[in-house]
Amino acid sequence: MEESSNVKKVGAGGKSMPDFVKNIGGADKNIRLGAGGALFLVGLFGSKLWLILGVALLATVYLGICPIYSFLKHDTLK
Repeated sequence: MEESSNVKKVGAGGKSMPDFVKNIGGADKNIRLGAGGALFLVGLFGSKLWLILGVALLATVYLGICPIYSFLKHDTLK
């Protein structure tokens, strides 16, 4: 039985999990970096909700993966 290209074996138990593929392009990263940084700074002095949203955007920039894009099978790499 062949293994799918988007599934990677993890551990000795034979369990598999999806292989996360980068789906955020350069322009999208720049927008997320600016918006995430601004929300982070606002969150430091205001509502913690903005802080959490800022951290989430900055994490997607760092990882290059957007879970929502993965769910929708969308990417901005082009």
